[in-house]
Amino acid sequence: MTRDELEGSLEEIETQREVLLSVLNELEKNEPESKDFEMQEEQEFKAKQNSTGKNLKKIMHDAITSGSLQQALERLADGMDLTKVALKSLSDIIDKTKNKLEGKVEEVAGPTGMPIMTDMWLPMLLSLLQTQEFQHLMANMFAQLVKDG
Repeated sequence: MTRDELEGSLEEIETQREVLLSVLNELEKNEPESKDFEMQEEQEFKAKQNSTGKNLKKIMHDAITSGSLQQALERLADGMDLTKVALKSLSDIIDKTKNKLEGKVEEVAGPTGMPIMTDMWLPMLLSLLQTQEFQHLMANMFAQLVKDG
């Protein structure tokens, strides 16, 4: 490279340096504005939280005054009672299963008076499914599930 080429390259580098320094100065001037912007965003966020809190209070007020919250809690309590009964029944079934596995066989008479054998569970289940009472019970349960859902 010749001296003139080197001097030209040096001038380009100086020019680029000056441009970069001016951009840096502009960024430093704008920095306080970005802090103001962050503060503004924080204030907007707090305002949204306050309005959400007010909306939640209004929803709760309406739910209490209309009685819908009380109805929901009563349904929940009823469901818990049914869950308790179901869990107790399952616990009894597990206890009976444990006894059977330990060889403590307890014979229980079926509706015909005959002892219930192990291979009779499927026919018994099918006969239960065929009873009018069970069919109505299941139909009512499905209808209630569809209505509430």
